[in-house]
Amino acid sequence: MKLALGTVQFGLQYGISNTKGVPTDLDVSQIFETAVKNNILTFDTAIAYGNAEERIADFLPNEAQIISKFPKYSSNSELKENIERSIIRLKQDRLYGFMAHNGDFLIENLKLWETLVNFKEKNKVQKIGYSLYTPKQLEALLQLDLIPDIIQIPFSLLDQKFTPYFEELKNKNIEIHCRSVFLQGLYFLNTESLPEKLIPLKAELNQLKEIANQYKISIADLALNFACLNKNIDKVVIGVENQKQLTDNINSVNNWNLDNSIFEAINTIKVTHKELLNPANW
Repeated sequence: MKLALGTVQFGLQYGISNTKGVPTDLDVSQIFETAVKNNILTFDTAIAYGNAEERIADFLPNEAQIISKFPKYSSNSELKENIERSIIRLKQDRLYGFMAHNGDFLIENLKLWETLVNFKEKNKVQKIGYSLYTPKQLEALLQLDLIPDIIQIPFSLLDQKFTPYFEELKNKNIEIHCRSVFLQGLYFLNTESLPEKLIPLKAELNQLKEIANQYKISIADLALNFACLNKNIDKVVIGVENQKQLTDNINSVNNWNLDNSIFEAINTIKVTHKELLNPANW
């Protein structure tokens, strides 16, 4: 299963369309049970996600592939100490991946990369890398010869800024995980009542809804499968608030039966205000 489970919701109230707050322990338990049953074994977390690492630790299956991320640290010793704490909080001996939560942290302090390499050499972390926000970051990091095993990027119906780099990344055997396929819930909002800052995206959002209506599918199905069916993307990280949302997403992927013409229609949409595709600008 190409889906990976994001865990930010379990530690923080997150997303523009989240009105229910942080899920209960029962919710988290049911979500993990459903994930494992459907062969979703990759779990994406981070030190910055409140108490998410602690909350998920008891629900992780033995075969879990856990990826965590670190915030901005000023020294190697601080990073080393916090990776070790992260592994302990997650009740693991080693992690599948550990990444800089923002590629800028490594650009600003190259020595932190040495610590990541060291953890990989000690077999405490299988894959190292970074989470990205802009192609400029990727270009800078590759130029500095910080070649990752794994990266995480934003990717969605209207946000495909990393697509031109996919071939190069795959040639370097880099694992590509994508996030924000629903753009933190933006695609689900009523375009007649958008927050003022997001009104410049109204035309493009309406075009997406028209395409979904034309093909008689939901925006959620369209957004999720657009990412899952991209051959260069290895994992699609999604966050859910309850078991039903996860089941709906699993069914969406398993039941998809449309041809690629719908994706060709999406790729004709030209976004004018691309800066608004970054939630940091909301």
